[in-house]
Amino acid sequence: MIEKEYYRLDELDKRFNLSFSDVLYLVENSKLDLAFRLNNNKFVIGGWTKENKFIGYALVQYCGFAKITLQNQIKLLSKQKTNCNYFWLLDKAKITDASFEYPFESKAPNAFLYAWQPKVLSEISWERIPAKLLPKEQEHIMRTFKNAISDTFKTLNKEQTEPSEYEKQVDAKIPKVQFYSQGIDFVLSDICILHSELIKAGIITVQQTSTEVLPPLTSNYLPNQKSKTRSDDFNELLFRLVEAEPELTAKSYWRTLECELDDLQEYRVFDKHNLLIEITATHISWKDRVGKPRKPISFSSFSNRLTKVRKELFPDNNI
Repeated sequence: MIEKEYYRLDELDKRFNLSFSDVLYLVENSKLDLAFRLNNNKFVIGGWTKENKFIGYALVQYCGFAKITLQNQIKLLSKQKTNCNYFWLLDKAKITDASFEYPFESKAPNAFLYAWQPKVLSEISWERIPAKLLPKEQEHIMRTFKNAISDTFKTLNKEQTEPSEYEKQVDAKIPKVQFYSQGIDFVLSDICILHSELIKAGIITVQQTSTEVLPPLTSNYLPNQKSKTRSDDFNELLFRLVEAEPELTAKSYWRTLECELDDLQEYRVFDKHNLLIEITATHISWKDRVGKPRKPISFSSFSNRLTKVRKELFPDNNI
């Protein structure tokens, strides 16, 4: 069979002995990410602050693969459908028609954006770019209701009393517009599993030019269980980091985790279990996946861990 860039859900069992239950298990345990093909959708790309507020960089057009949140992936597999407004765009080269002018009438901060800080794509180093589906602005529903009552009084030729100071204060607090988006609906047939994701999950291994399909998942088998020693949750994070970008320096990996910490927790690419608490110039404070604080990691200890991870992942290479 030919090697494809991606596979549909209904062909995984025949090709890789991977059942639907196996896929659900891998997704629930953050070992596999689902992808979706988007066709010429408009997005606001940006980043998240530590306070979980979204800062917009540009308005763009995108046609390519995207990832959705873990919660929506699980909902789709469990309920057979989901609706999404938040994405990661997976192919920066497919982003087009970037506009850096503020796209809304409502000034920031508002319900959709905390701030607008234009940034060209070349200044964004992330491989997966956070994006929110471009919403529409419409009159706030409370103002629509208020105006409808006013129009009714006018139609009935009834006099309206002058609003009190309290009513004026309440009226001033009602936003003039609200943001509305229908989102994008996905069903099971929309799911794509990238070939690279199957490699990361350990479902297939690449040995030079040949592809080997591993046995089906069982309760006694976990991907990479025999080949990788993950001494703790932080080491597991480093394995994902180095597998994705094997040629970076320790300082670059450190900066990558700093960017990861700035992201909204459910939008983190590598820190899937939200281990990171704080990163300073010299130490990383973290907790394990059950929430127990662990001993901070110094930069020298971080470098040593990276060396061991590289040797285990690439025993025959000098990366």
